[in-house]
Amino acid sequence: MKALICGSFDPITNGHVDLIRRSAMLFDDVTVGIFVNSAKKYMFSETERLELIKNSIKDIKNAHAELCSGLVATYCQDNGIGVIVKGVRNIKDYEYELDMAKANKLFAPETETLLLPASSETEAISSSMVRAFNAGGKDVSAFVPACVAKALKAK
Repeated sequence: MKALICGSFDPITNGHVDLIRRSAMLFDDVTVGIFVNSAKKYMFSETERLELIKNSIKDIKNAHAELCSGLVATYCQDNGIGVIVKGVRNIKDYEYELDMAKANKLFAPETETLLLPASSETEAISSSMVRAFNAGGKDVSAFVPACVAKALKAK
């Protein structure tokens, strides 16, 4: 079965990589879909994010990344994806993702959403936290793959 992990990944964190790795153990094919959220301002371009994700998941054989557009539900229908996997770190994430799962179900009734709790090692990590700490001059290498830490330093 095919699964989709979608987000903006600006930047990809160790939490994202953990979610992708765990999903790859559950599903035959995992697509990491980089979607654009028009309400967000990005640190990395779509192309940079794609390359950082590819580098971060290169050892996960049944996972791949690609740039996506449009609605997640439509993308799943068009690509035969049966499951959307969303990581949840806390109750706020859970409530938001539950609402999104219900909306996606309206437009893609054949697609299920799996809410996967973050591992205890990564539950405090978010891309926005990484960007804020990095902007404040803090070392974020414990929260992101090595290629991302290098790219953040270059920014």
